[in-house]
Amino acid sequence: MHSRTSHVHAFTNISLDASSVIEIGDSENIEAVSHILAVQRDKAIFYENEFQFRDYAAFSEPLPLPVDQEPLKIIAFHETPAIRVDKVNVSFAAAASVIHIGSSEHVELETRVKNIRHLVRDKR
Repeated sequence: MHSRTSHVHAFTNISLDASSVIEIGDSENIEAVSHILAVQRDKAIFYENEFQFRDYAAFSEPLPLPVDQEPLKIIAFHETPAIRVDKVNVSFAAAASVIHIGSSEHVELETRVKNIRHLVRDKR
């Protein structure tokens, strides 16, 4: 990995979600994992230990990795040893996402979300 200097004049960010990363500069490894169990109920009554990640297959099943379709050859020429950015404006970065200005050797991100809704229906 070529090492470069990253220069950012202005960076504004309103909100970062869980396991999100803002990286300015080079990194060897970025790993971000976020598991989310979101429960919506008409009445906010919850019991201790009612919802456990282990109870939902979505959090334990192995994730399929993409298969390389063909060999990839990259030739890069960096005319200058610097990355220059005037302004970055990001309003929101969702779970396990990366905002990165620089080079990375390895990036691994995982987000798993289980939404549960317990809503009362009208009995008409």
